[in-house]
Amino acid sequence: MSVSVADVLLDDDIVDRIMTFCSTFDTLRSTVLVSKAFYRIFQAHPKATYNIVGPALPQALRVIRYPYHEYTLDSLIAAACPEEPHPDVIPAEEEALLENSRVVAALEDVYSRTNKDNKSRTSVLSSEESWRFRRAMYRIMLYCKLFPHDRYENDEILDMDDERVDKIRKQRTATLDDYPTDELRELWSVLKFLVDIFNRVSVSEPNMISALLSTGPSGALRAWEARAYDVLEEDIDIMFLYEEDDDPILFQGYFSIPFQNIWTSRNTSPPKADDSASKWILDQVISANDTCSQCGAPGGLGLYTEANWDRLPITNLTSLLRNNLKANPIIINHFSGSTPHLLISDALGPFIGDLFALKTRTAPEFDNWERTGSYCWPCLNKFLEANTGYGCEYWIWVRILEI
Repeated sequence: MSVSVADVLLDDDIVDRIMTFCSTFDTLRSTVLVSKAFYRIFQAHPKATYNIVGPALPQALRVIRYPYHEYTLDSLIAAACPEEPHPDVIPAEEEALLENSRVVAALEDVYSRTNKDNKSRTSVLSSEESWRFRRAMYRIMLYCKLFPHDRYENDEILDMDDERVDKIRKQRTATLDDYPTDELRELWSVLKFLVDIFNRVSVSEPNMISALLSTGPSGALRAWEARAYDVLEEDIDIMFLYEEDDDPILFQGYFSIPFQNIWTSRNTSPPKADDSASKWILDQVISANDTCSQCGAPGGLGLYTEANWDRLPITNLTSLLRNNLKANPIIINHFSGSTPHLLISDALGPFIGDLFALKTRTAPEFDNWERTGSYCWPCLNKFLEANTGYGCEYWIWVRILEI
């Protein structure tokens, strides 16, 4: 059979091959949406799904196939719907697989940028590193679906007695205890990365982290993209957590208690609190020894590059204006009124890129500063203050007012 696209006949097998070589979720999705005929072929040929999900497909399939609430015995929870080494994918599973794959791939990009190479916005993990990361992330996704944040009402959580909580904790322990020790350490590293996300997006209350983790990888991704965990209010009762002095008992040690139980039972040393999120995932950290392009100070992954400018610790761009500019209410009003969106989106990166483009109009001391460099915060802040000031007339009256 063949399909017609703009009067060009394409055999089904050719369309299938096109989809098979799609390397990203977005590319595959765009291809599938070309026509109803393409979508029909996609449903009939699941191989493209495997290429997108990758070798972590057994873990990804377990997430969507597991009969979450049917089992209550610890042994059944751990053994039900095992990870099949060579699974077949049926068409009805493809949409859920691809959506979860999109979440995991987006988180891998963030992980790569914050833990391996801060000069690339997309993942540069090796195939082995990516497999470890994705396998662990899908297992975390499964865990959070087994023990979801919204399974119980607030009153029910507050009324839980120790016996019931202990039963749930044993179920959680049994779920993680099914994995070998080396893969548990990988899971711990990826979990540390999710904790880092919640700590980065806002000054999270310590007693809220475990509860926020219960929203799973998708919750962490949404919080990262929104730069705040308030976007999870529909998933979890944020005010309920604020009102409690400690984590509600159901969330206390959501991951840490099962992990500790397993380390103890296996007589294995637990990871250290200050171990990095890269320890059991990455074979190499590309940016580990990077130094500031200007002052030479060591900074590693903590340096700022074009790939992470959008995450600069700036809360008010008017603070970058110099001297008399700050005292001019007309300039301040126009500048502050036109730039607040830069602080809560990826648009901050292009703003800083424009300043590098304008540096030829400023003081000669910045002639050798390049947008491709890596900078410590004191040096980059110095550059931003000087160039926002020198370029203020051009920037405000030409660039900002056109937004």
